Amino acid sequence: MSDVMVYVQHLLGIGHVRRMALINQAMRDQGLTVTVASGGIPDPSLDFAADRVVQLPACRSADSNFSGLVDVNDTPVDDDWKERRKDDLLAAFKETAPKVLLIEMFPFGRRAFRFELIPLMTAAKQASVPIVCSVRDLLVRKTDPAKTKWMRDIAREYFDRVLVHGDQNLFGFDHSFPYADDIKDLIVYTGYVAPSHPKVASNTDHGATRNGVLVSAGGGAVGAGLIDLAIAAHGHSEKYQDVPWDIVTGPHFPQDRFDALVNTMPPGITLHRFLPDFRARMAKAAVSVSQAGYNTLMDVLSTQTPAVMVPFAEGGESEQKERGEILANAGVISLLDLDGLTAQSLAKQIDRAKPPQQLNVALNGAQKTASLIAALAKGTA
Repeated sequence: MSDVMVYVQHLLGIGHVRRMALINQAMRDQGLTVTVASGGIPDPSLDFAADRVVQLPACRSADSNFSGLVDVNDTPVDDDWKERRKDDLLAAFKETAPKVLLIEMFPFGRRAFRFELIPLMTAAKQASVPIVCSVRDLLVRKTDPAKTKWMRDIAREYFDRVLVHGDQNLFGFDHSFPYADDIKDLIVYTGYVAPSHPKVASNTDHGATRNGVLVSAGGGAVGAGLIDLAIAAHGHSEKYQDVPWDIVTGPHFPQDRFDALVNTMPPGITLHRFLPDFRARMAKAAVSVSQAGYNTLMDVLSTQTPAVMVPFAEGGESEQKERGEILANAGVISLLDLDGLTAQSLAKQIDRAKPPQQLNVALNGAQKTASLIAALAKGTA
């Protein structure tokens, strides 16, 4: 048994897991026990910060265009696979007997998993278990209005709370979800889910206390183009060519490509598949170069690290570019488009990177989420 059962499904990157891990740890700090039901491909580098992890039959996106789902053997999933996984999820819910069910993204994403989530939420309602959605600040925009209405209707029918991990001082949920007013009684803004960094180099001491360039590509399933450009940009940098560059490919970066790159690294560059102290290194880096995912942006905001970002925009993914443009306009980051980007132009932006402007936004989203869940678990919300 656990106080909270958390459902999370990562398809390409690991950002969903990283954000949920911060929330899970905050819930455990509140004295709650946490069971995670994970449907993504298992990886030893992933830490869910949970008391227990139930691994469902795993799947991922077939490609960066999200054309379909494949299992661990790269076989497209079929109805029999879905039925087995639904049964496993329902069995996990029955065994866990949680006081609160926390579902990441759905119904505002992960629509392909409604085959198991609708039965799960039906079981929770029958057991009078509160159902809470954990969703980031921005959604990928849908071209089909019927799908957007479906999100609203599912939220209204099943959910007790929709916890939006953003801050209205920057923008509201209605920025990307046109029916936000229809569920406004469910929405709670938690602030952004950001890590805490007790020792961050101050901006006034920037030149003296920060050193090196940190390049990252999220989980590594996408982002190879940025990795290649960053390696090439090293030789064109006038300001940072003589300092260490750490390039983190991510755990899902193809192994054969990683091995080939390791053997051809120029002096001064170290290639890593994964860095357990990534956030601590960012707090000390002179410049961060990355895609524009939610978690990396939060790392930048919490560490006040100068940042150059190249958003992932394949498969209709609008979220990284849209949030990145808002923060670039606010003077927080330098934003570049991968199309037409050269090693020389990337190096120039790295050399010009400046500490981010201060924003009046809350970064304690994990703690506020944990407090809200704890109140629901105790029946005091």
